[in-house]
Amino acid sequence: MWYLQPGKWRYLQLGTTISRRSCLGLGHERRTFRTRAAEVIHYLVRVTLRVFVGLVILATACSPVPGERLLITSGFTDQIFVLDAHTGRVTDSLSLDRRPGERDEPHSVTVSPDGSHFYATLSHGEPSLWKYESDGLRLVGRLTLPTNGASRIRLSPDGLIAAIPDYWLSGGGVKSRVAFVRTDDLTVLANPKLCPAPHDAVFSPSGDRVAVTCPLSDELVIIATDGFIEINRLTVGETGDRPLNAAWMPEGKSLLVTLANGSKLLELEISKEIRESSQIITGRQPAQLAIAPGGSTVVVANRGSGSVTITTSDGARSTEIDVPGPHPHGVAFGQDPTVVYVTYEGDTRTLGGVVAIDVHTGEILWRTEVGSFTLGVAVLP
Repeated sequence: MWYLQPGKWRYLQLGTTISRRSCLGLGHERRTFRTRAAEVIHYLVRVTLRVFVGLVILATACSPVPGERLLITSGFTDQIFVLDAHTGRVTDSLSLDRRPGERDEPHSVTVSPDGSHFYATLSHGEPSLWKYESDGLRLVGRLTLPTNGASRIRLSPDGLIAAIPDYWLSGGGVKSRVAFVRTDDLTVLANPKLCPAPHDAVFSPSGDRVAVTCPLSDELVIIATDGFIEINRLTVGETGDRPLNAAWMPEGKSLLVTLANGSKLLELEISKEIRESSQIITGRQPAQLAIAPGGSTVVVANRGSGSVTITTSDGARSTEIDVPGPHPHGVAFGQDPTVVYVTYEGDTRTLGGVVAIDVHTGEILWRTEVGSFTLGVAVLP
């Protein structure tokens, strides 16, 4: 085994004690000059090869191992920022600026189940769906949506279908659509009218149903993906509570819904009939929510109170943690169920940003100011 000391070479063969002189052929045996020169050259070649191999191993060991990345949408700068999920460091950015000088507002971003692609929605101008390859962050497709707006994007469990609601707030109460798009070639499969300004359309774990939240009519609509037809509809909460976002529990029998004006998280049992099974008090104006891998923890971003609610689906444990930035909005988990990523929009005086929070201790692990009107967040493996 070779090793270095300042100004010296050392070589040690395991199990044997050999002096440097004898290694070099400069011991007390009688040798010719040619023999000694050959041994010196042989030794130098061996040492050089060992140094080279050692450097290769060292370089390999010290090379950064690719980890999870965050995709963050910045609505007022028309960008997606890419961050290191472990440190919060910004590593890249993508421009979605179709109308220079105008705000097109990238609203939502999501990643395919296999991690090979990610998708983003552009809300204004020409509402559109953008498709990227994760490897190289390369734009590979773009679809102008048959809608007046675009909010959240959700994927089926197999990643083959995307659902994009038309969150058309200025529609005057006219029924809006949810666009269902085949993701491989960005073909619109269906575009049913459902309710005024639907905001979220989330697939069940089995992929056979889609739950659509309708905040202007205080409704929840269930769509069957076989034919994209309505199979159930229910008024949710009190009048004016505004159901905004939803998430299915892993078993596919229950749905969690945030009530933006009701400051509550509802759990609904979804079967032939829809029944409210529990409710949890959150902070003011709850926006997005996310369920941790395994389904044990639920995190809700409270836009109005500048906090997140960390709870369980049954409300047995509930904690509210302040977020160090105005208007928390987006929520996402990666593979680690103990760490949640929360975006905050910012305001007229401050930038938007994202924080990583330990859901067990409430500790802010890191915070990064990035973008303006910072909304969506997704984890890229």
